[in-house]
Amino acid sequence: MKLLHRAGLVVALALAAPAAWAAEPFCGTNHHIARLQVERADPNGRILIAAHRGGHLVAPENSRAAIAEAIAEKADIIEIDVRVTADGVPYVMHDSTLDRTTNGAGSNVDVTYAQLRALRLKGSAESPPTLQELLVKSCGKALVDLDMKTDEVAPVLAVVEGLGMADQVILFDSESETLRAGRRFVPEVSVMTRLRADGPTLEEINRGLAPVAIVHGDPRSLTREASAAIAALPARIWANALGDTDAVLGQGDEAAICQRLLALRAKGVSVIQTDYPAALRKGVRQCGIARR
Repeated sequence: MKLLHRAGLVVALALAAPAAWAAEPFCGTNHHIARLQVERADPNGRILIAAHRGGHLVAPENSRAAIAEAIAEKADIIEIDVRVTADGVPYVMHDSTLDRTTNGAGSNVDVTYAQLRALRLKGSAESPPTLQELLVKSCGKALVDLDMKTDEVAPVLAVVEGLGMADQVILFDSESETLRAGRRFVPEVSVMTRLRADGPTLEEINRGLAPVAIVHGDPRSLTREASAAIAALPARIWANALGDTDAVLGQGDEAAICQRLLALRAKGVSVIQTDYPAALRKGVRQCGIARR
């Protein structure tokens, strides 16, 4: 179990007593976001498409350019991986090491903000982005799934609240205690829990979190009974098209795409995460499975 720690005095004060500037947030709700919010709350609505680590067929994953790519491909939700530097700045990177995605090497556990700024993403002149930079880019254009790679919820939600985007994000963690901590800071933030076949029950992962917006499942955990119970909450069901299904999307085999998407739909899936947002949107339309 991860430990919740190091909230920080400044962060605590920012959350407990909003400053004058908080009355005029950077990002307000527009018609597009309002529609997505309504759809997110409707398990029987159309399939929502989530861009995995932003759009990274061309751009580096989890980059500023990846956000622009996902928006251009009309993703409904943009998934990004959130960490916090050793000196308290939320930033975005999937791995716990620097080697794969940057010109650095070794663990990023103790990386500082200054060190982060000195790094460059592979194949790009960009430094690894802060959470604030990516949310500014997504503002009003898509919902954002904050895949928590840290248990330091307070600084993450301080950034979200400071931008006026608490209603544009979904807080996700495989450990529900992290989500409960998030709700203690921002009671209205949407959460997504994680259901595993060999893990806690649906009731256990959702305890103290109602309303739960989305439950992340997989082919093993999404039994008929589990899918029915999630629909009854009501909540949407999230599943990944990563791996073989995304490979099929990339190849453009319409018959194979429909077979795989229909299998997900049969399990009640209504949010699909993919590396190919535009191809998935096309497949959903061509296969006639936009709605239940």
